[in-house]
Order: sequence, then structure tokens, then C-alpha cells
Amino acid sequence: MFSESGEPIHLRNMELEYEDHIINIKYNLLLDHIKLDAYVRACDEALLGRDGYRRLAAVEARLTREYQVAQRRIEITKLINEQIPIGTINLNKEVNQLDDDDEHQSNPDGIMVDEQEIGNGVYRSIRNLLQIFIPIWNESNPPILQPGDTINLKLGGDGKEKYETLAKVGNLFKYQLQDLQENGISVDGVHWPIELYFSGDWKFMYNIMGLNAPNARYFCLYCDCEASNRWNVDLCCPINKNTKCQKKPPLFPAIKQENYIPDELHLLLRISDVLMECFFNDLFKKREFEREIKNQIEQTMKSIKVHFEFFKSRSNSGKWDWTSLMGPDKKKVLQHFPIVNFISGKRGEEIQKLWRDFYDLYLVLRSPNLTYSEIDNFENKAKQWIKLFCRPSQGQMNSASQIPGLYRKEDVTPYMHVFSQHIPEFLRNLKEKNMGLRVFSTSSIEKKNHNQVRLFFCGTTMGGGTRGKPVVYDIMEFENRQLYYLINNTPQEILMRHIDAGDKENKD
Repeated sequence: MFSESGEPIHLRNMELEYEDHIINIKYNLLLDHIKLDAYVRACDEALLGRDGYRRLAAVEARLTREYQVAQRRIEITKLINEQIPIGTINLNKEVNQLDDDDEHQSNPDGIMVDEQEIGNGVYRSIRNLLQIFIPIWNESNPPILQPGDTINLKLGGDGKEKYETLAKVGNLFKYQLQDLQENGISVDGVHWPIELYFSGDWKFMYNIMGLNAPNARYFCLYCDCEASNRWNVDLCCPINKNTKCQKKPPLFPAIKQENYIPDELHLLLRISDVLMECFFNDLFKKREFEREIKNQIEQTMKSIKVHFEFFKSRSNSGKWDWTSLMGPDKKKVLQHFPIVNFISGKRGEEIQKLWRDFYDLYLVLRSPNLTYSEIDNFENKAKQWIKLFCRPSQGQMNSASQIPGLYRKEDVTPYMHVFSQHIPEFLRNLKEKNMGLRVFSTSSIEKKNHNQVRLFFCGTTMGGGTRGKPVVYDIMEFENRQLYYLINNTPQEILMRHIDAGDKENKD
């Protein structure tokens, strides 16, 4: 038999049934590797383990046998691990101070690992990953990269926030990052310049940059502003190094100071946290809070489709605490929550204006194509927003005409300082490079953390990996296989047409 295009039609199998028996006759015993790879990919992405697949195959006999899928999974892992090797390092030992230039020269990846440091951490070479991704980006339609482009490489992180632990990672990639920043990378005869950036939440970044914590006197990641002047938006604070609090070497010296970019997601999260805390603290002072206001706020949150509850904290002397909201819910609250229903008069109106204006300014800073005049307007409004936030009381004290102030100058946080004093300059700098602040978000890292936790609890051996390697090694192998599927265009579905022989329409 032949198709209309002249291609031969093959008989793959025939299924017979009698009584409670099913017989599947196969005419081609050769395994289709594309289809087998699709089976492996489906099991990986659905976190379907060997026992689960084995039970499924026992019910549906036409499925490829479990041992064949497992064997192919091992083969794929081996193939991709040869292209992208996975190394291990012990994160619990003291920082390896090895700086032997001869050893560095003998390592083509420029990755420094002491043989005694093998242990519970894993890593892959940035250069190896770029050699995989660049051809994919270059050949995509439309191409993400074209010859002559500069690769803007954003580094980031989350998790352990201890300098001594993070220093191991900095020491591990120190030479490779320096080489990539200075010399770029050549792939298939094409040279690609590289510009390094770093973005993360404040706690992670001050460790990476070797600075003090945000509660220090000289707190800022980008200037020498004192904590007592965070509220003063009339000060001139250009982006520069904080020369007064740098206490440790930066962990990624190859990254330029102006390329440590604030994370727009945490600007939203942390500033909205302050707005909500200040608002709730006002309400906690009212006698009727527990009897009336608490339930009214919870119902109002429900009306804007946000799950929210107050509860007594066990770890904070029984003080009131509340549901921690994620980014999408915080946007709803900033945009729709009616402050004026709970705080009357001009003060309630101004607090509601603070919430709405901050939401609007956040949307502006995330815009992909701002003009310079729009950035200037953003800067002016952000500074006016800070002035409104810490506006003092107006009029004669204790008089009927007095307008109570909003919040204290001390309530202006480091994130608010960066929001008003440094974000406009970052927006201008990024515009010159045809970029926007929205690409410097840790939302992708947060999603990666979520996926790895899900993978750990659903698809790996909790409490320890296999073959004497840490469990994170298994997770990294899983990610390597995802790259194999991307490189080889492994299908996510196999199309099959089902024809019902009893259907008259199919007989015509």
C-alpha cells in the first residue's frame, strides 16, 4: 500500500482479542528512537517513575516496555552528560583559596575545584551551556541572536545567603566569568562578545557584592547614603560603589558595578509589604479590630479574589500576623483594595493614593520601551511618592484643622531608597543598551526553585541521591535531559489517527 504522496504504508501491529485475552502482533521489532525519546520525555516531565510506568504498561499492553524506556533514559543521560558535564563540590568546607595560575591554565573551562572539595554541591560550565544554546538561539525563527550581537548574560540566585558558602561559587567560576567578560566566546567560527549582569533580592546581592546588611549605617548597594537620609530624595545619589561599608571582596569581580541590577519583583514585594504593614498597624490600635474590622478586611479581600486571613502569631508574643501574599495577589490589593473604607478623611485618601500610585509606577518601570521623557516623569513621581509617604502632620497640633501625617521618615526602607534614587538611572542606562528593567526579575529563579522542590519530592530519592552522589546531582541530570530534548527536537506528542471500522463515514 502507498499513500497519495507515494510513500509506502507499513503495517506496524495487529491486535486480536478473544475472551479475556488480548494478542498484539508486531511486524516491526525495531525500536523507533524518536518515539522512545518521546516516552522518556513524557515520563520526565510528568514525573512518572518506573513503578508508575510499569503499572500503566501492565494495563495498556501496547506501551513500550518499561525496561526499554529506563534503558533509553540512561543512554540519553550519558549522551548529554558528555556534552554538558556535571561537577560536584563540597559547600560545607572552608572556602578554597587556591589561586594557582598554572592549574587554572591547565583547565580549559577555567573552573577551579580542589580534589578534596568533592561533595554536596553541583555545577555546570557556563561556557558549555553557551555552546549548546548559542546555535539554538541563532537558528531560531526569528533568530534570537545574530552575528554582531552582544550576549547579555544575567546571573542570579536564591537560597543560602551566607557569604562563606556563596564564596565557594564565586571562587569556582572566577576565572571563567573573567574570561567570558574580557574575551567573549567563539562558537562555530563566530565570535560573540559577552556582557555580564547580576540581579537578585537584596539579601543575596549584598553578599555577592561583599557589602553590609541593609540595616547597616551605610546600607546602599549603589551609593554612600546614610540610613538616616533614606527619606531625603533631594540628595544627589548617582550609582557608584558603596565605599564606606564594603567589608569583603565581591564574589564576581568580573561584573561591573553598574551591572548589578535591582530585581523588579522584590521591589514590588518588599515595598508593598511595608505599605500593608503600616496600614494594618494603624488598624490594630482600634478597639473594634478583632470584633469587626478583621472580618471586614478578610471579606473585602475575598471580594477582589484574594485569599487573606489574620491570625495570632505564636512566634511573636501573640501579635497579629496575616497571610503572606504572592506577587499577583499583591498587585490586586494595591490596585483595588479600598483603604478609604477603613481610614476616613484626608489621611485615608492619601494612603489609598500611595497604594494606587505605587502600582502605577511599578507598571511604568516594567515597560519595555520607555522614552527618556517618560523616565524623567517616573523619577519625579517616584520622589513625590516618597515625600507623600513620610509627609509630616500639617496644621496646628491637636486642633480641628490638623491633618495627620502619614508615616515616619524611619519607615522609608532601602528598597524605597533604590526605587526613587537609583531606578531612574538604571532605566536610562538600560535604555542605551536596548533593554528594560523587566528582564531583571527573579521570577524565573523562583519558578526554578519551585520546579526543583517539586522534582525532589515527586521524582527523586529524598534523603540522598544514587551512586553515592548528592540528590541535587539527580536534579541536574534531569535538567540536562531537558536540554537533550531541546537540542534534538524530541516531540511532546505522537500523532495517531484512530479509525472506527464500524463508522459508516469512514467507509465512504
